[in-house]
Amino acid sequence: MPLNNDCRFIGNITHPPHFRRISRSQLPFLRLYLAVDDGRDGTCYLRVVAYGDVALQSYPYLQAGSKIMVQARYRQRRRRDNDEVVHEFVADQILFIDKIDWEGGERAQARSLAADGVVLRENL
Repeated sequence: MPLNNDCRFIGNITHPPHFRRISRSQLPFLRLYLAVDDGRDGTCYLRVVAYGDVALQSYPYLQAGSKIMVQARYRQRRRRDNDEVVHEFVADQILFIDKIDWEGGERAQARSLAADGVVLRENL
């Protein structure tokens, strides 16, 4: 990751995260919106996206209101359907801080592994 495009911020998720698999490769994709204090009695709202393992491992635990820290890089792109410019941050790492759905996340991870044919064994 280039050192000149490294962002870190802490904020609360404002809407339920959106997860899906994209393209023929079934690449995991996660999109969420984060409210971050700007330090001057205001709030900034940021669009954060994650791909691959970051999306797959963090999605089951996140919900609206979760407080997280995101390490990301800034990206600007144009939408396919029009010439609107989209400003977003591509997450390299998501750290859980507060209001995390641990039980729901564990159940979702188990369902996902079962759907992929992975069998977990208990250590005896």
